[in-house]
Amino acid sequence: MQITEEIKTLLRREYLLCSNAIAFYKRAIKDFEQKYNLSTRAFLKKFEAGEVGDDADYFDWYGFAKLLDQWQKTQSAIRSAIQ
Repeated sequence: MQITEEIKTLLRREYLLCSNAIAFYKRAIKDFEQKYNLSTRAFLKKFEAGEVGDDADYFDWYGFAKLLDQWQKTQSAIRSAIQ
């Protein structure tokens, strides 16, 4: 399937949206890592094992990490489509 220039233009806009979302979530995650002195990888292991409390920050951090992963996957797919 060939992608028209119009579709490529729309995909470039979506790519920029992904970039902005990724930057937002990376900043937010970095703030959590600094606040709790813990990497997101280590936090996710503890969260999924039920080893952290019920603080709202933990649920935000978990959600942000999962959303970041999804935005990065979406951006990668768009990048492949417009190359």
